[in-house]
Amino acid sequence: MSLALLPNLGGEEGPGWRAFGDAPTVRTVATLWSLLFAPGAELLHHEPSRPAWPEGLGPAPDGAAFAWLEACEGVVPWIPTQDAAKDRRVAGRALFGCSPELVLAVHDKGFAHAVAEKERLLPPPLRGLIEVFDPEELREADSAIARMEGVLREWPEWARRAFVLKPRIGTSGRGRIAGTDGRADTPSLRGALPRLAGRGGALLEPWLERISDLSVQLHIDRSAGVTVLASLEQELTTAGRIVGHRGEIDSRGRIFSGHAVEEELRESAAQVAVAAAARGFFGPCGVDAFVFRGPDGEAVLRPVVELNARFTTGTVTAGLIRRALGRVKRELGLSPGERLAFRFRLDDDPEDPDGLEAAALRLADQALLIPLSTDTAAAARPRLLFSRTGRMPPAAISSSGKAEQK
Repeated sequence: MSLALLPNLGGEEGPGWRAFGDAPTVRTVATLWSLLFAPGAELLHHEPSRPAWPEGLGPAPDGAAFAWLEACEGVVPWIPTQDAAKDRRVAGRALFGCSPELVLAVHDKGFAHAVAEKERLLPPPLRGLIEVFDPEELREADSAIARMEGVLREWPEWARRAFVLKPRIGTSGRGRIAGTDGRADTPSLRGALPRLAGRGGALLEPWLERISDLSVQLHIDRSAGVTVLASLEQELTTAGRIVGHRGEIDSRGRIFSGHAVEEELRESAAQVAVAAAARGFFGPCGVDAFVFRGPDGEAVLRPVVELNARFTTGTVTAGLIRRALGRVKRELGLSPGERLAFRFRLDDDPEDPDGLEAAALRLADQALLIPLSTDTAAAARPRLLFSRTGRMPPAAISSSGKAEQK
């Protein structure tokens, strides 16, 4: 039986992911995800399909974008969960990948935080401030609120001004509850505790002014260990939903965020992945990070926020860049030692002056714009732009303190 792909994006939050399966963004990500596999993979939307190959990527390939995808068989889910295994479209076939129990164990934000604490990956301003709450604690509302108030009293004034309680299991920043002025006993926060208990518990941490969002994409092989696939700068909405990526590529197809703290970003993500592998997890994953405005106004890197124990849009972006590399080299040229800038957008508005189409027109023969949709009636217009110019130099960023520890 041919390979099938189950696009259960958001599946870590339970069966509600089905309600969003036909949303334009979800359908776009799922279709682009399918392009990473060898031709013939069936995409199990409500109506199963085999998406057409975008002409902009060149001739359709014989194999997958990554060698490790060649080993996939049966039904490959976006994220392996118990709910996915019971989906009617799986029809009794086995899910490929890690066990759902292991996936949720390392997908838990509490896991990434524990690794960050153990390996001293938290930047100095955040050390000792982040608190983890188990589901059982949140079901006892009075004692949970009392503990939160005690924690907040110990925080420095800058951190108490704005804080957030966010679910340990979740995606795209959904389900977080904001607080201000060190006040934990509010109707919104108290009312959210049962829901947060159902999402694996919660983390209490300062609300930070993000300057830029970053991620590292990795693959964990049970015998070969951890491989870094890419580091990327993310483009997010204010609600935390991903809309695209940007970065740089070299002649070997390596993908970089282009930020000054590249090595620290990659090394920290790899440490988290190694810890996940030690627990038994394997497969694709991504580690989210960001740069925030520190208490003294300085830019500070938080290299580990969470581990996404599944395919991600970053995995998709890295795979699409690999698919496009041959054309990029032919048309723009890319010599050893050089890097080209790239941007990926899930939906490029032709009327947006900051969009990819507008940038391609400005850059003329210094750019290559690749449309990724084969459906002219589709609501979204995913595109990849490569250019020899247009990359802004990254801002100076304080390290997380690793240099201080040597």
